Amino acid sequence: MATARSEQLRAVARRFADALPAAFDEVLLTGSASRGDSDHLSDIEMLLVAEAVPASLPGVEMYQEDSFENGTIAWYTAMFEGEVLEMAGWTHARAEGRLGGILAGEMLDHTRIRWAEAVVHGIPLRTKGAIARWQQRLAAYPEKLVAPIVLAASEEWLEHPLGVRAHLRDGGRLPLAQLLAADMENVLRVLFAVNRTWEPSWKRLPTLVAPLALKPDRLAERIDEALVESSLRKARELVRDTLALAPDLPRVVLARLRTDELLAELS
Repeated sequence: MATARSEQLRAVARRFADALPAAFDEVLLTGSASRGDSDHLSDIEMLLVAEAVPASLPGVEMYQEDSFENGTIAWYTAMFEGEVLEMAGWTHARAEGRLGGILAGEMLDHTRIRWAEAVVHGIPLRTKGAIARWQQRLAAYPEKLVAPIVLAASEEWLEHPLGVRAHLRDGGRLPLAQLLAADMENVLRVLFAVNRTWEPSWKRLPTLVAPLALKPDRLAERIDEALVESSLRKARELVRDTLALAPDLPRVVLARLRTDELLAELS
């Protein structure tokens, strides 16, 4: 059941979509408002799709308008009825290219593949049929994506234990923080892949990981503990428990060995 805040933001988004230029023939509400878990800090996120992306939105109180990549994408930040809207404007060609790239296994990085989750859980506010087609094609998570995502994430855990321990030098908080953040993101990437679930942004983590059938105990809590305590040991214990759920690929097996070696050094 959607929160009251989600319903409020959905209503604002619908009125905003009604006021958009006709050039945007596919308008999709994404983010927390579409999933139904918005809170008092949430804004409105939307994907606006047109044959050609306009440089601005006439009649809208704009805070930011940026166009990138030869006019195939634009970012808009606006205020409407007292709410902040963060919007991506894409051409149809870019959207189709992203869809095809993800399903073909050509776009596996977190920044790009999370588009699939946004679309699957999005709410169409204006459409000529493309959104339903995208959602249908993304409804089933392709088995062929599991191994390459797991291997890409596991690559970070192949480093020799002595190299990893170098992050524990006094005065080295920033490198350690970067390592821990990368560890936790890769843990999540592995777990969403083995559960054949499109990975989202990492906001509202306890809610997002709750439905995963395969995951270590206390996943969200352990991620917070490792980060708050700057604990490499706790981070790699979670890595160990995550790798135990991954397929027995050669690099995964080596990553398990390296993780066990490092934990022995840290004990």
